[in-house]
Amino acid sequence: MAEVRAKWLAFYSEHVEPVSKEVFSHVEKLIIGTLIVSAGAHVSSSEPAIVLFGYLRHGLIGRGVMLFGVILLLLNFVDGLYKLAKLNWHIAYQALMAILYVSLSIRLIQLILAFRGGE
Repeated sequence: MAEVRAKWLAFYSEHVEPVSKEVFSHVEKLIIGTLIVSAGAHVSSSEPAIVLFGYLRHGLIGRGVMLFGVILLLLNFVDGLYKLAKLNWHIAYQALMAILYVSLSIRLIQLILAFRGGE
């Protein structure tokens, strides 16, 4: 029994743990980027209750925040594609992962904005 456990722990530490860390790292960055984009979209679509320095337009600030979030999402996207390319997997799998990433990002932004709209 101890031998099976030792083999499982070795397999887990070599194969499962690095993959799960990478996946959760990218999901975390995806969520942060989509929250930033949706916050910028919310600020630019409506007049918030707080005044930003008194003279800055809310739409301009919101678009700047959205641009920052989109840049973060693009950097995470490029980083993910680079790491997938190093694995020597089929190009179709890489294209599928790219499409899933973009569609999940857009859907998360829509979902967050839908929750914000309920106020």
